[in-house]
Amino acid sequence: MSNIPNSHLFLDEDLSLFEYNQIFSVSSIWLEQKMEKQIATYDLLVRDLPKNRNFLLFGGLEEILLGLKKWRYTNEQVSSLLTAKIITKKFAKYLKDFEFKGEVRAMPEGTPFFGGEPVVRITATIIDANLITMFLMNALTSNTIFMSKAIRCVIAASPKICTGIGGVRAHSFESSMKSLRNSYLVGTKNIALPSFYRKYNLPIPSGLAIAYHAFIKSFDNEITAMRAVAELFPNSMALMVDTYDFKKGLKNAIVVAKELIKKGSSLKGIVIDSGDIAVQARYARKRLDKDGLTNVLITVASNMDEYKISELQKKKVPADSYLVVTEGVTVSDDPKLETVYKMAQIQNGDHLRLTAKFAPGKLSLPGIKQVYRVYKNGVMVKDVIGLAKEDLGEPMLKQYMYDGKLVCDLPSLDDIKQYIAGQIITLPKKLLSIETRQKYSVEVSKSIKRKLEEIRAIH
Repeated sequence: MSNIPNSHLFLDEDLSLFEYNQIFSVSSIWLEQKMEKQIATYDLLVRDLPKNRNFLLFGGLEEILLGLKKWRYTNEQVSSLLTAKIITKKFAKYLKDFEFKGEVRAMPEGTPFFGGEPVVRITATIIDANLITMFLMNALTSNTIFMSKAIRCVIAASPKICTGIGGVRAHSFESSMKSLRNSYLVGTKNIALPSFYRKYNLPIPSGLAIAYHAFIKSFDNEITAMRAVAELFPNSMALMVDTYDFKKGLKNAIVVAKELIKKGSSLKGIVIDSGDIAVQARYARKRLDKDGLTNVLITVASNMDEYKISELQKKKVPADSYLVVTEGVTVSDDPKLETVYKMAQIQNGDHLRLTAKFAPGKLSLPGIKQVYRVYKNGVMVKDVIGLAKEDLGEPMLKQYMYDGKLVCDLPSLDDIKQYIAGQIITLPKKLLSIETRQKYSVEVSKSIKRKLEEIRAIH
């Protein structure tokens, strides 16, 4: 039998087995112990903010909800678990009939959140809630990392345009697609991957193509390559001007731009991605304006991230847009999140038991919780983690699924984009800082603290 897979892409059929072996074994034990009807509530959260983040944006809700809707186990999958002696025969039948029937409450996708706050709350049978552990953690982690990085680049570039983020140098095809979706949601002008636009039923943008270095080098000389672009794609392509010599490349681009004007067209822009970006952008703008090419845009690249963009903005560099690629899909400054999925309560008939973890540095809070947000003049002041029955501010966890069924229509990408833009306005200005770490108040209600001490006394 060949061990070469049909595809190296992650497929729907892989999802339900994308989990630790012990998740299946423990679920088998619960079933054999007749615990399958007990109802558990779990919180999905990030323990602490990464060192370079003042806030995170919640990404991945759409992926979570649609993933839970289609979660099934095939006969072949179940047989493989049985053969490996990971599950019992009784649990094999349970998996064959599996359909998620739980409740999902979550913050709307794109909501700012902070360390320790539940962003998704799952209430389901103890087995069903357990089987989706890794999926939930992975969906939250990956999407939130990408969205939280992308919004920082957009904030740094404002009011200029942040473009990207492409699939080049991504860790996988899936991470390329996720980074593109999340960067689109926060307002970047994406330039890559037509498959992304087809996947989400969006029109493929025009006028964003770049005549890159390999294209320039494929011709005998630079200006011939630039003229070939101008002939077939006037008004829509930008020219890289630093393939050989920046000043000569800019001079050639100006020649081509003037030739286009005589034909009733224009050059979209130029791209600078090497050398001293600030010096070269100023030189280019001065030369372009001197030749009457004030409408030719300047895009700068060269491993751009929010830190470089912020520095260039402070220097008032005349760039019209910043191209973010590698740093957007690898997130080298904060590439990880301490995502956890913690049981907070378990109910067996009329018997209710709150649960908590007391390990040093890994405390988890008990009970069915809500995150309450307090505003003053439309700006966030503090968050309070409280019990769901409390009234401590605006409740952030909304109901999206009940009995395994969606209770509302999922928002479109543009709806989410608009929501995020509105959310960023509510953030205290200090949290928008790129270079400095700022704190935001997240409190735990007195009711939860009392419950926590009651559990501590028992154990």
